[in-house]
Amino acid sequence: MTRSEYVRNLLEDYARQRAADDADLNARTRDAETRDPEIARLRADNVSLALNTMRTILSLPTQEARTAAAEKMRNQGIANNAEIRRRLVALGLDADYLEMRYRCPICRDTGYVGDAPSRFCDCFETRLRTLQHEDGSMAGVDEQNFATFNLNRIPEADGQRAQMARAREICEEYANAFPNTSRRNLLLIGTGGLGKTFLLNCIYARVADRGLSAVRVTAFKLFEAMRKQHIGSDETFDGFTSLIDAPLLLIDDLGTEPMMRNITVEYLFTLLNERALNKRHTVIATNLTPRELQARYTERIFSRMVDRSDTELLHFIGQDVRLTRH
Repeated sequence: MTRSEYVRNLLEDYARQRAADDADLNARTRDAETRDPEIARLRADNVSLALNTMRTILSLPTQEARTAAAEKMRNQGIANNAEIRRRLVALGLDADYLEMRYRCPICRDTGYVGDAPSRFCDCFETRLRTLQHEDGSMAGVDEQNFATFNLNRIPEADGQRAQMARAREICEEYANAFPNTSRRNLLLIGTGGLGKTFLLNCIYARVADRGLSAVRVTAFKLFEAMRKQHIGSDETFDGFTSLIDAPLLLIDDLGTEPMMRNITVEYLFTLLNERALNKRHTVIATNLTPRELQARYTERIFSRMVDRSDTELLHFIGQDVRLTRH
């Protein structure tokens, strides 16, 4: 399953949870009002107070009179609520028995936090990552993080270890500062086996651990999202859009995806251009040289990848770490 499919399924589950929250509150309300009918009367009185407050305020001629009426009705509501809580305790119930009980009080079982649905709640991100790990779609990522980064595995010759130490420092600063990074994008360039994927996964893990939203894809999965968008596949139609909208997008092994000029080039340009226009963060790891990137994707895409005002370029050098002995 794609991330967008997991997100869609989880949001449906959160909607079911909110319905269950409402049903639970309604059941508790019926229980309390049946056992003490005065609670029902007080609750009904609060509803009437709310309606009458607006009517009364609108009919009064002066601001002073309107303020006094609102204060009087507010005090009556406070008194009613205090009496309801007293009666609940007298029944052997909690004073907050008639308040909504959320599985997650932070997002109130919506899955979102903030004024707009631009960031998932920690509870949502945790469940999302669990589902992805269960089906293997994030296999290996947990083992690749800044805590497990071992600089001693990097050869010292030709400055390779020093270069990697600096790259790790930049990547960790980026992950810790996101979304308030000095530059929005990172471009990790170098031949295979130099640690680019490891550091990309380190960034993803740190950002996710901070409870922030990030999407990590391989170049091939990126191509699949672009291809399905191109043919209008209903199954994962929002997959490409979710990549455009992701607060942080990490693309691994760019350059290994199939090259279909009317799909790969055009949709990659759309992706990078839209993300740049909306000031979203992107991290790309590739085995291609700058010259090869320019030749493969055209100048207009290359210029967006290497824009020094927005992008930090990290050049990886040396031997394939996977082939060295330690």
